[in-house]
Amino acid sequence: MKAAVFAVAAIALALVWCGAAQAADMNMKDGLWEITTKTEMKGMPGNIPPTVMKQCLTKKDSVPQQGDKGKNPNCKMTENKISGNTVSWTSVCKEKDGTIESKGQMTYKGDTFDGTMVTTMKDRGGKAQVITSKMSGKRLGPCDKK
Repeated sequence: MKAAVFAVAAIALALVWCGAAQAADMNMKDGLWEITTKTEMKGMPGNIPPTVMKQCLTKKDSVPQQGDKGKNPNCKMTENKISGNTVSWTSVCKEKDGTIESKGQMTYKGDTFDGTMVTTMKDRGGKAQVITSKMSGKRLGPCDKK
């Protein structure tokens, strides 16, 4: 169970760092999105249940974020680019117990998107655990105005 919690935390941490690329021509509609993430971790007994969250996404902030909008001082975005309707990113987090590197890509299709992220967690001894996450999203409507 501890591994599953760490895996979900690693994915959330990686998503935090995948923010602000500009893409005025991207086929993506601003609004409230429902994002489902299915995580697979080799060697993990049983299945990790999918996570579902809702978030406002815009062309400017087109990658789902969690937490404190990327303010973890241990993480660094090493790549964040948009090509057509596809957003890709790489982030590295250096924690006291090891490093977490995430590489992801998602493609928008107007009111939906699909994507994959591969997260490699290495402990201080160099032992690696690879987590693959498949993401899908659907636009629910406009964002709530507060």
